[in-house]
Amino acid sequence: MKGKVLVFGGTTEGRILSDYLRDYCIPHEVSVATEYGRDILAEKGEDKLLVGRKDRGEIEKVIKDGSFTIVVDATHPFATVVSEEIKGACDSAKVRYLRLKRDTGKELTGRDDIIYADTLKEAVSALAAISGNILLLTGSKDLQDISDSFPDVSRLYARVLPNEESIGKCAKAGLSGKQIFAMQGPFSRQMNVATIKEINASAIFTKESGRTGGLSEKLEAALECGIKAVVLKNPENKSENSEGYSLEKVLQLLAEHCEIEIVLQKNITLAGIGPGGEEYFTRELTKEFEVADVIFGAQAVVRNLGNGFIKKSHKEIPIIPEYSGEKIYKYLEENSEFKHPLVLFSGDISLCSGAKKASEYFRDRNYKIKRICGISSVTFFAERLGLSLEKVRIVSAHGRQCNVRGYVAQNEEVIILPSDADNAREICSLTAGSSQIIGMSESVTAKAQNTGENMVVTVGCDLGTTDEKILKISEKPELAADISGKCLIYVKNPAAVHQPAAHGLSDDEIIRGKAPMTKEEIRALSMRKLALTGNAVFYDIGAGTGSVSLEAALLSPDINVYAIEKKDEAVALLQQNKEKFGADNIEIIHGEAPEALDLPAPTHVFIGGSGGNMGKILATVFTSNESARIVINAVTAETFAEIMECLRDYPNIEPDIIQVFACRYKKAGRYHLADALNPVYIITLQKGEKHDRD
Repeated sequence: MKGKVLVFGGTTEGRILSDYLRDYCIPHEVSVATEYGRDILAEKGEDKLLVGRKDRGEIEKVIKDGSFTIVVDATHPFATVVSEEIKGACDSAKVRYLRLKRDTGKELTGRDDIIYADTLKEAVSALAAISGNILLLTGSKDLQDISDSFPDVSRLYARVLPNEESIGKCAKAGLSGKQIFAMQGPFSRQMNVATIKEINASAIFTKESGRTGGLSEKLEAALECGIKAVVLKNPENKSENSEGYSLEKVLQLLAEHCEIEIVLQKNITLAGIGPGGEEYFTRELTKEFEVADVIFGAQAVVRNLGNGFIKKSHKEIPIIPEYSGEKIYKYLEENSEFKHPLVLFSGDISLCSGAKKASEYFRDRNYKIKRICGISSVTFFAERLGLSLEKVRIVSAHGRQCNVRGYVAQNEEVIILPSDADNAREICSLTAGSSQIIGMSESVTAKAQNTGENMVVTVGCDLGTTDEKILKISEKPELAADISGKCLIYVKNPAAVHQPAAHGLSDDEIIRGKAPMTKEEIRALSMRKLALTGNAVFYDIGAGTGSVSLEAALLSPDINVYAIEKKDEAVALLQQNKEKFGADNIEIIHGEAPEALDLPAPTHVFIGGSGGNMGKILATVFTSNESARIVINAVTAETFAEIMECLRDYPNIEPDIIQVFACRYKKAGRYHLADALNPVYIITLQKGEKHDRD
């Protein structure tokens, strides 16, 4: 490794840069002006420190004596004299000079309540024209110049660092007692508002120091309090020729100079906070609060942190009401000084779709992600109800389409996470009826009714808070009106234990009418050939009464079924059967294929009737998904011939063809007579599929 780096810091940017230099073991030292700056860096683990202000000659001597080969100026943007001294010393010592420039954002022009000044003299003149008390948020450096030019020093109040030097400058400038706020930042908007109100300020004075200097929080506080803000412009922004680099560019240049590779992998922590109260924070989360320098979360999650745990930890850090990965990323890109962002989610992140999306978003952008689990609302709810979770199916309907009735039909115990209180009431209305309504066959319903057990529906609202409610909706349906806040639903369906382990419907259970229906023996073989997966997108083309659609929908609540049917009578029967079996994952498409197939790409397709459009249907399906698995039922020789002719266009498909003969027997007196079903061809098509039956 070549090169040795000298950093002039004391600023947030300088501290972040020194963190990277230590992480990559780059030889360096950091020069700070004050002991206060030294103490902050020492707390972060920096042990290569030079303390004290230096002129050009002293800086040049440090460069030569320390054999430094490159210098980074990370001083405050308003320390222009210091920057000139550093740059001059570098020129004399013939070493490279890099200016780490702070992004101070854009001016808020066109506002009467925000006044920008090019010089300190202009700023003091603007302040003097405002009656009432003035809160100075520019530190102690310029206090003497301000008080010398200000007509009434008794109207000035200053917030400075809590050290002897700063307080001494306040006294020398004529400020004393309650005019001095000796505090360590950073400061939140709320803290700034409190200070403004404490002295009944009419205006604040601040420097254009960007996010790092808390400019946004200061201006937001002034606007909230309805007072003026006088802003001293960043001198570096006034010169078009002012050369400077971002932190990322400085690190890139240092890597090239020292002949090493620096990978700027950033860090972010995603954490669940449980029900929300501090008493439910995990120890790991408590430790994370100590290192976080910015916190994100939905408004409902972060709204109490400012006056709660964060304040107890004796540090004020920005709390941003946002949980979208994209928006958080944009904020962090615009405010690169934050190195330890923490994103909070209610409950546990393993049951939070927001945490999952944020994880994927930041992982794709080379972030190192730390995940901290919390006490989930499901665990909390189970404890309140005295449940054992090993047999409970947990279903999220939060912000997504979910076939809740399907899950309830198949599972004796279900805990549902709804989107909100309205969604919870809607789900309760679907699940609080008889077992027949939620998708049970008549035989299963009869068995369930013989047990004498009724369905149980219970809602937990705002668990772990002072507003907590446990509502037993199945006992008192009118309690559904009291559902509010964040909630969960528990449903116990005794009928589910009587569901056959092997799926399949009897023909007698399906409402038939005059529409054609695939018989159950043929359905059983066709379903086996379809080999539906749990996340299938399934087309039932020529659905008729919907017998195949029902078989698919009841196989798993996660299967998305599209029943395509052109005849009005059949569509009406489809709707009746969908309601009878609670098959909410069936979407009925009234139309003719292939025109009606403008749908999500299918993974599986059943063709029970093509209306003479077999070639066009196959072309449409394979265009949408060339790997789709298709099963076709053909009764007539003409239909079979049509299919075989169409397959000439697909030489890479080897069809699997079987012909099924089934015969039922009916009792006639003391005899059983054969009642044969029509022979049916079952043809399976899938690209790349091989069928060797030798």
